[in-house]
Amino acid sequence: MRPKQDSTAFARMMAQTDADNSHPRPDDGKIIELEPGSQPLVRVGEIYGRAIKYTRAYGLVEWVDDRRVYHVAWFPAGQVRRVGQESWLGRPL
Repeated sequence: MRPKQDSTAFARMMAQTDADNSHPRPDDGKIIELEPGSQPLVRVGEIYGRAIKYTRAYGLVEWVDDRRVYHVAWFPAGQVRRVGQESWLGRPL
């Protein structure tokens, strides 16, 4: 019997892979992946999410919008701000 596949996890993995392949500056150094327990909650403008990867000048942020659609995008490091749990206004990931 085949194990049940998690299509949501697969879609997230594919979105992250696509983001890795479309980094705004491919020469920005190695992409470092943060461990799931150490991914900080962040804010980028009006977006509240979680930082999941980084390079020297960019951070990869994942978030879920008001329609519960998953997003992942690279942002310049200067725009990514850590926030505490008490001030984080995002949706659960």
